[in-house]
Amino acid sequence: MGAMQNFQSIPVIDFAADAKSDLSTLSPQLIRAVRAACHQVGFFYAVNHGITESTLKELFSQMAHFFALPDSVKARLDKANSPQFRGWERLGSELTNHEVDHREQVDIGKERQALVNPQPFYRCLIGPNQWPPETVAPHFKPAVEAMLEEFERFARRVLGVMSASVGLAPEHIASVFGDDPQPYAKLITYPPTPANSNGVGAHKDSGFITLLAQDEVGGLQAQNLDGQWIDVPPRKDALIVNVGELLQILTHNYFVATPHRVTNTSASTTRYSCAYFYSPDLDMSLEPLPLDESFKRAVGQSGAHANAKLMSSHAMLSRGEDGISGDVGAERFGERYWQRWVRSYPGIAAKHHPQWVGETS
Repeated sequence: MGAMQNFQSIPVIDFAADAKSDLSTLSPQLIRAVRAACHQVGFFYAVNHGITESTLKELFSQMAHFFALPDSVKARLDKANSPQFRGWERLGSELTNHEVDHREQVDIGKERQALVNPQPFYRCLIGPNQWPPETVAPHFKPAVEAMLEEFERFARRVLGVMSASVGLAPEHIASVFGDDPQPYAKLITYPPTPANSNGVGAHKDSGFITLLAQDEVGGLQAQNLDGQWIDVPPRKDALIVNVGELLQILTHNYFVATPHRVTNTSASTTRYSCAYFYSPDLDMSLEPLPLDESFKRAVGQSGAHANAKLMSSHAMLSRGEDGISGDVGAERFGERYWQRWVRSYPGIAAKHHPQWVGETS
């Protein structure tokens, strides 16, 4: 089934042949390509993905318009005011591995009413977004909603191929997602990165899969087995797909979530990107998938897979432990998801949810 490769580039996978096919008739070539990429690299470019050019063009246009607004206007969406960690954050507001990220962004999740006295505690993450007033950004919300719809459709196709690639029915992984998936998106702008800093530091994504659209300004890098940072340059015709920690957990480490970072080395050009994280119902069990023993043997024969770690919790970081040295530490997705938000925004968590900051930490 292949071993972990010390990759020097990111594979390109063409989804054109299966764009309109039923999941039950996926091509063996596509299944093999996705299995190899997720097992050996954790990243791939997806071409002929079906996301319309007009949707992406309008999204990036509206992102540029929004981020160019005065901070006093954007501050109406300040994430610090959101118990669900949604909204705008000024440059340098998020932490990765206890280090400040040099980026500005807006976080948007599934639009819902907030729950009163949520149970279990992690359901406090369900709630509304913060949108800019139509008077200053009339086309922002429609552009983002169009992106969310198209990205979810493609994400479910990718999950189907991933499911088939580990010997399960194409619908299997989507079926364990539950009835209320919780995708969210980050709309991000990276000014040129100062020396000895990162736009976003080395990390693994905490969800299932990430779809990334980026402009022509490079800066994304993935880390190979030798610790080398390999460039993941922009391709106008492609989305980047990478494995999240949950797929690593559920596939017994057969799929790997690869560390990555962003550094905008441009002297004067701002980088824009949209990261879409497709994640399941908060109540989804993190019980590993029923894979054939051959997949588990492949993991056992590869030290890189068998010893692959996860992002550390806020409590682990506070004790001075390494940023990627964690274990599962949760039975439900909501618990793991909560860890992610507390790790990145301890101040917001303490402000809105002081009674739960210590949960699953």
